[in-house]
Amino acid sequence: MPMELGRAPDNAVVFQNGVFHVLANRLRQREALAVYRGRILYAGEREKAMDAFPQGVNPEVVDLEGKIVLPGFVDSHLHLVSLGMSLRNLSLSGVRSIRELQDRVSRHASRLAQDEWVMGRGWDQDLLDEKRFPTRKDLDEAGSGRPVYLTRSCGHLAVLSSKALEIVGIGRETPDPPGGQIDRDAYGDPTGILREAALGIASAKIPGPERSSLAEMTAEAMKHLLSLGITSVHTNDGSRHLEDMPAIYRSAQLGGVPLRVYWDLPYSLLPELATTPLRTGDGDDYVRIGAVKLMADGSLGGRTAALEKPYADDRSTSGILVTPPDRLREAVYTCHALGMQVAIHAIGDRAVRVALEAIGYAQSRIIRAPLRHRVVHAQILSPLLMSEMKRARVIADIQPKFITTDRHWALQRVGPERIRSSYAWRTMQRSGLMLAGGSDCPVEPADPCYGIYAAVTRQDLDGEPAGGFYPNERISVEDAIRMFTMGGAYGSFQENVKGTLEPGKLADFVVLSDDIFQISPDEIKDLEVLRTVVGGETVYHKT
Repeated sequence: MPMELGRAPDNAVVFQNGVFHVLANRLRQREALAVYRGRILYAGEREKAMDAFPQGVNPEVVDLEGKIVLPGFVDSHLHLVSLGMSLRNLSLSGVRSIRELQDRVSRHASRLAQDEWVMGRGWDQDLLDEKRFPTRKDLDEAGSGRPVYLTRSCGHLAVLSSKALEIVGIGRETPDPPGGQIDRDAYGDPTGILREAALGIASAKIPGPERSSLAEMTAEAMKHLLSLGITSVHTNDGSRHLEDMPAIYRSAQLGGVPLRVYWDLPYSLLPELATTPLRTGDGDDYVRIGAVKLMADGSLGGRTAALEKPYADDRSTSGILVTPPDRLREAVYTCHALGMQVAIHAIGDRAVRVALEAIGYAQSRIIRAPLRHRVVHAQILSPLLMSEMKRARVIADIQPKFITTDRHWALQRVGPERIRSSYAWRTMQRSGLMLAGGSDCPVEPADPCYGIYAAVTRQDLDGEPAGGFYPNERISVEDAIRMFTMGGAYGSFQENVKGTLEPGKLADFVVLSDDIFQISPDEIKDLEVLRTVVGGETVYHKT
């Protein structure tokens, strides 16, 4: 596996005439930053910054024209490969009716060969006029007999055309897989909707992109993230072999897209990993082995998040535990024993409880230095669950941007009692939990300013509802920025090398169009990234 150390940039630069926020607050402001060989040498006055270098070194000088500078953003949970594919595939974001969805499919299909798959993502039945799931018959009409595969915005459900169902071998006699569901009509025939583990039946038989194409798409995704001021990511990408994804990341970085990657690998690769000396944190400043990604449940929007009690708007279901509790406990224990951090997808309160029980079991059996296990999403909680997360020293990987979408139906899904401890970021913070901020892109846009805006206002991008959705759970601008800087750095055991602009740390930062601490909260979403710097090198500059 190519995990050799990446070379630090051989640079010497003074960035001056900026407002450098060394920490994610208003206090430690500096006017200049000296960078040497990819690291911060000095933060302070301009004259002293020029004198900070070894004798004989003449630094380049970059004028930032008085703009505000923050530590580079860290997205603690997204999907690089899926983002790369979504940038090329059909986007269904914002679709408001079945007819509009069909029109987009039809236009996209007209540009493809007859046997080529129509791949798309982004529909949400709650935003459609019909308030229903699309079906295979809807796609048959739009796709003119082509195989069509459209993933819901959450990534946990998909709808397939009849031709697609035929190709992947799903019919009336196909049983539901463990942890998944094939929706059926009154006659027992598949409607086209697949949920959770049932998606795996289809995805295993859909032709994937060639490795060269996959590398190109991943590089496009990384370039896009750098343009948003994101300098580091925790990415959950599937792979058949341990060396595949790190090689693709490295290829993009060496090609001039130096996004730093903490790879959360699938559990299926654990046996291969166990035969190597590699463990969580191994690698270099550009590619590191991260956590092992595990799945406890599904999505709230698709009613597959596992709840302790039935959904308030559908009493027939309490969601799906994608991984049975005994199997999840075994998996977490195996990872913990090997010294691997785990990142468990858990949205519903039942899923979070099961995840914490698995983590607690592993920690009680093998006492070791904290592996900073993570619960990803942690949306539907209770005071008891927050207390248990604190006791187990679990990091909460949250996605504040979810509130802009979910607020339209979250109350209906879980009811007035459970909603009070849902998306409860301020309460989680006051409970002593470490929060790391992410986007789950391409489920939501990756822009960290959207995430900070949502955490601070609890409103959608149109400013609704007035005052915010359960506004008592709003957090400060400083705390929101900290989630998207130090939170992610801590989640990858890298708080000593990134997350702030202190001397000795990596010279990763973002230059914004306005002062995020001075503008009104509703303007945060409109901030623009003017420059992104990684290792002291400008990798994005808005012209």
